[in-house]
Amino acid sequence: MRFRTGVLVGLAVGYYYGAKAGRERYYQIDAYLERVRTSEAYHGLLERLGALADAGIEHTTLLVRGATDPGPNRPGPFDYAGDPTLN
Repeated sequence: MRFRTGVLVGLAVGYYYGAKAGRERYYQIDAYLERVRTSEAYHGLLERLGALADAGIEHTTLLVRGATDPGPNRPGPFDYAGDPTLN
């Protein structure tokens, strides 16, 4: 319940300050975000995050299926060697 209240308060405060800033500030922020979205750094970051997500999905799929040989540098599905929480 506290989380929901926090979200509602955050939305209300954001709406208030956004309405107070006005349309001119909205256009300034929109122009800035458009420059960011068209930059090379942004597109490079999107590609890296996409590759990271694909690798995570692949690894999770191997673990869920119970693959015994997921790859040369990856641990098996139940390899807990060196895990300090299992002492």
